[in-house]
Amino acid sequence: MKQQIIYIALTITIATTLVLVLFFTSEHLMKKENPFIRRFLPHHIDKAQYLDLGVNSYYIAGLTQDTIYLGNYTVPLLITAVSNDLKTKVEHQIKLDETERSFRSLLVRVQNDTFFVSDGSIPIIYRGNTTDWFAHKFMTETIYFSLLQPLTENTFLFRSQRASNGEHILGKLVVNDTVTFELYEHVLQKQIDGVFDTDGQLITDQKTQQGIYTYTYRNQYLVYHSNTNTFTQGKTIDTTTLAKIQITQLANGDRKMSAPPHKVNAKTYAYNGKLYIKSELLGKNEPKSMWNQASIIDVYDYKKNEYLYSFYAYDHEKSKIKEFVLNDSYFYGLVGNWLVRYEIGK
Repeated sequence: MKQQIIYIALTITIATTLVLVLFFTSEHLMKKENPFIRRFLPHHIDKAQYLDLGVNSYYIAGLTQDTIYLGNYTVPLLITAVSNDLKTKVEHQIKLDETERSFRSLLVRVQNDTFFVSDGSIPIIYRGNTTDWFAHKFMTETIYFSLLQPLTENTFLFRSQRASNGEHILGKLVVNDTVTFELYEHVLQKQIDGVFDTDGQLITDQKTQQGIYTYTYRNQYLVYHSNTNTFTQGKTIDTTTLAKIQITQLANGDRKMSAPPHKVNAKTYAYNGKLYIKSELLGKNEPKSMWNQASIIDVYDYKKNEYLYSFYAYDHEKSKIKEFVLNDSYFYGLVGNWLVRYEIGK
């Protein structure tokens, strides 16, 4: 009897040890060795509600606790404010303190009760308040930019291009009584041409006031730390360390892609220390059938440079989610002509 008890105890101990070894090995593989295995959370977002916007020219300009703000590429100074339950939609026409200027790529960003109107091809930034949607000229003719994101009411991260060779470069713009900017010369790492290979998404986390630049064609992102004015590098779970693109130079000196690129990361969003990336790659052992039904959102703790989990954002009427934002309670996305709201599982 005693021998049998010892045998049972030994079996339980070995089984428990084996389970622990497998668990920690799995954690090690997920976080360090990067074999591109995802950890999916079932029903992380659920209970979808839809609002028909009528057209697909909207983009997400900002999100507060009770309102999602939509800009419109075809009507640049029109902002549509939608309540968080999708039941109320109000249109606002932004008024500028000048009317004679022509624009080429006007975009609106809403941050709490402040909004910014910018066009990096001029360059110019206007600032206003959502109480009256009137914007005053805030910055002009300082530096050109292709991407701009506010960190605070007077500090911005931007992406520009070097005048000498057109390569991308990141910078910070500060607007006080005077306008100053700083260029981060060696943050973006050139692999091929410094333009297409460094393309990416620039976003800011309003909760932490940190910025994140995520490369489109490789498995890397950069985190800007405002307290130290420095960048650190993080990696996504896929294995594409080098951009897989082919570049051709035209007779006039311009460059273009000569083959369809191997895209890794699409749209991104950051909230409260987490980075959300819409991935363009299928992971190991993932059913290809899901690729025709949903988009994959990978989630990272960008402060620790750790992959956390993934979840599906489902298509609607054969359209995939093209842009998204979220807060503590809801996940919002633009899918075709529709604005969708999901509840986030706790």
